[in-house]
Amino acid sequence: MSDDPILKALADCNPNEALQPDDPRFVDVDDVRGRPLRLILGRLLLAADSRQTYAKLVVAGHRGSGKSTELNRAQAELQANGYETLWASVNENLDPREISFGDIIRLMVLLLDDRFGQETHNHPSIKQAFDNVRDWFKEVAKTFTAEIDSAKELGMKARIGGPASASGLVVKTELGELSAAISVVRRSEGKERTEIRETFERYNNQLVDNLNSLVRAVTEACCPGKSLVVILDNVDKYEPAIVNDAFLRNSELLREVDCHLVFTVQSSLLHKPVDDAVDHCFTKFDLPMLPIFVKHTREPNASVMERIREAVYKRVPRELFTDEENVNDLIKASGGCWRDLLRLLQDALLRTDAIIGSAEVKAAGQQVAQTYQRLLRSGEDLMALAKVHLEHTALSNEETRYLLHHLCILSYNGEGWYDIHPLLDNYAPVKEAVRAASSVT
Repeated sequence: MSDDPILKALADCNPNEALQPDDPRFVDVDDVRGRPLRLILGRLLLAADSRQTYAKLVVAGHRGSGKSTELNRAQAELQANGYETLWASVNENLDPREISFGDIIRLMVLLLDDRFGQETHNHPSIKQAFDNVRDWFKEVAKTFTAEIDSAKELGMKARIGGPASASGLVVKTELGELSAAISVVRRSEGKERTEIRETFERYNNQLVDNLNSLVRAVTEACCPGKSLVVILDNVDKYEPAIVNDAFLRNSELLREVDCHLVFTVQSSLLHKPVDDAVDHCFTKFDLPMLPIFVKHTREPNASVMERIREAVYKRVPRELFTDEENVNDLIKASGGCWRDLLRLLQDALLRTDAIIGSAEVKAAGQQVAQTYQRLLRSGEDLMALAKVHLEHTALSNEETRYLLHHLCILSYNGEGWYDIHPLLDNYAPVKEAVRAASSVT
């Protein structure tokens, strides 16, 4: 590894990396963010266990707000408390553009195969369950045999008992190989991707029954007395309509799955739901942005700023900044979004050979701001931003959902309030829209 502090800092500021609880860069922000996810999740699971039922929890938050890191902490605590946890990044294991209910169930089958597939050699009951589900999948997908066989030969990197796939899961049984091959077909560009989805959609109830037969077999033989928890991360990477179709429309079926389930959604789905409201379908936990500003202002919250500076210095040494004010400017520009703060830090680091000064900070802000400027589609979007900036509330309409989904509007904790992303504050069309809206009010 290079001794160059700039290169090391660049590597430490990867905006797509979720930290593990034992990572030396991790800083606990529970006291400034609010209710810790891991404590709420632990209580919900204990309450469900006491009634011999299963919790189904949605973690809602902006992309880049720290959901994956908080889920990693929750998973570690659940494991320590005796739960058996299975975790997957949905967009890495399935088509990153589109998913269906059947895809989600098959992913859970793959998780069971990865964790317990080798037990088919030790427990006849597990082998019987895996064989039965394999035979059912084969029968349902028999008209796609050629495509599935081709996927096994050309598209599959994970083989039975072989190395881990790119997504980190290891295929250990014929059922796992078959399910993974179907996922390859679902990622293809041909008409088969839609046809095989529609075929399995006719059997959604049976999909759940088959999944439950596997869950019962592995838990009874391998972890008696333990509850199984499935954590599906990065569901929030999909468009709201896709999440609605895969999860919300099938909430009753998901509630019948015999294990605890936790998955993520974008905050935008809470506004103008496509169908049913998220909290009408599942228990919901909001993970808000870090409250770096005093409510309804752009005045920095000193205690929160101090905590985030601590996190910055664990990635970019203090001596790489000309002064603390440059760090503060980057934090304020992020709006409390972890991922944007890391993007800003990376951009600033790429612009210097020695130290980050005001010029690098300004240029980084201008560069990252273009991401949000390009997302504004019309005068209606500008008017929606102006209204949010002036009133700090958000209506449940299409413009708001779009702007929330793309982080042009951010939601904060406390009593719950909204503002536009700080990187849009100085964008001329937004400033003009705010000025016009102010003159009317």
